[in-house]
Amino acid sequence: MRFYTLMTIFLVLGQLMGCGEDVGGRNGRRALETTTQGANNNGNTNLISSHMHRLRATAPIPTYLQEIEFTLSNTLPPGLRTIPLMEIDDEGTHAMNVMTMQDSRPSTICGVGINLKGIDARINDCRLKNIDSALWNGYLSGASGEGSWQLVALTSRGKEIWLDIRTGMVWSDAEATGNWCMASGNAQEASLDIATDCKNMGENKNLCHDMNIDGIGSNIRWRLPTRNDYLQADLNGLRFVMPLGDEMGFWTATMQSGKPGRTHAWVYYPEQGTLEAQVLTSVRGVRCIGAPVN
Repeated sequence: MRFYTLMTIFLVLGQLMGCGEDVGGRNGRRALETTTQGANNNGNTNLISSHMHRLRATAPIPTYLQEIEFTLSNTLPPGLRTIPLMEIDDEGTHAMNVMTMQDSRPSTICGVGINLKGIDARINDCRLKNIDSALWNGYLSGASGEGSWQLVALTSRGKEIWLDIRTGMVWSDAEATGNWCMASGNAQEASLDIATDCKNMGENKNLCHDMNIDGIGSNIRWRLPTRNDYLQADLNGLRFVMPLGDEMGFWTATMQSGKPGRTHAWVYYPEQGTLEAQVLTSVRGVRCIGAPVN
């Protein structure tokens, strides 16, 4: 069983840690999830976290079902609110109520090298070398239903790889730029219904599939994230954890519907977590999502 599946359920520890807002940073006690929404929920809404606004370090409501129960019984825990506070309940980009990794990034190279076998060994190496900056704890640092993230690697080129504990998926730093065909690996020819000729425009490239970050490639099978991958990761805290990357945004693998010729795909902009469709021939950033294989 993987390292991150052995962690203590964050809600139990969260309830023991009290309801006051943490103002001391990430040096407090840690409480992490053991279940992953993406891997284990099987359509069961009992495992989908509520995203009601809360004071940082107030235990979030772990499921929407429990939010319903609290609401109907008028027993909402202190620190959570149904009416937003205008001064802090925003998307979190510049909010005082969310603690991001942007000003406290890991600095010691970790998680790389042939002597480290598997994702668990890389995570442990990063935890030992970067201490608190190897973890973003959504309980302590978030303001709604964010999850927690662990550093898998910091390469000699300053590139970071992070594990989304809630889904079990791994996310890369901004690793390349290119058009959509190169980013996705699509090689379809133009046709009556498809205006873009990816067979030529893609130049036989698949920027995520071919990515091998400092020898870690054998541990992760990469692909271009879909629009929904970004939406889920954004809910889990992606914007507060990963380096923001290029302002040009990142390609998703998802086409925009309703465009004649299928000429546009969705692009994710990390600063505020927004999505916008862009023409496939434009050059955008490429960040990849991967399944750990060991």
